[in-house]
Amino acid sequence: MFRLPLAATLCALLLAGPAGAQIYSWTDADGNRIFSDQPRPGASTVELGPTNVIAPAPAAAQPRSSDPPTDSGNASFYRELNITSPAHDSNIRSNEGDLTLVVQTDPPLSGSHLLRVSLDGVLSDSAVPGNGAAMHQLTVRNVDRGSHQVAVVVVNARGEELQRSAPITVHLQRTSLNQPGRGGANQAPRAPAAPRAPNVPKPGTGG
Repeated sequence: MFRLPLAATLCALLLAGPAGAQIYSWTDADGNRIFSDQPRPGASTVELGPTNVIAPAPAAAQPRSSDPPTDSGNASFYRELNITSPAHDSNIRSNEGDLTLVVQTDPPLSGSHLLRVSLDGVLSDSAVPGNGAAMHQLTVRNVDRGSHQVAVVVVNARGEELQRSAPITVHLQRTSLNQPGRGGANQAPRAPAAPRAPNVPKPGTGG
């Protein structure tokens, strides 16, 4: 038997009993109002209103992961994939034909990805693997003189292209071996031979 306030007693009985359980009430010899889920002679039933049901709060949105990207998900793995040096439309002087690029990625390049250079639409053999850094340097050797379109490409371990940067144009200047009077890239041109005086025999002719 319970001698609790009415509201507290009803809540306790509802929580303890199964849904839809009947509640009974009577007054004892001392005039106390009694509530129980067990009937007894002379007890009256208590009419209960509908039970309020509170919907659970929606789950909080999960924060975005800052881990390096993988090969699953969206096609764009990096928010930034840019050639920061040289600038677009730059003139570059290199007699050896070396073209060095500085590339920025955000987030840092994943360890499962490689960076490669696309020169005039052809991927170079050189590649830089991801090492957790955001800045990368790549060099392409023996590039022909003239204007070239350059981009960097992210590929996975299978060599599949995942993402490509916006292309830039560079103008490579290097000494041509085909210039007249040059036997090599670093060889100075020869001076023209001095004319001989008339009637003077050539050396070694004896005449």
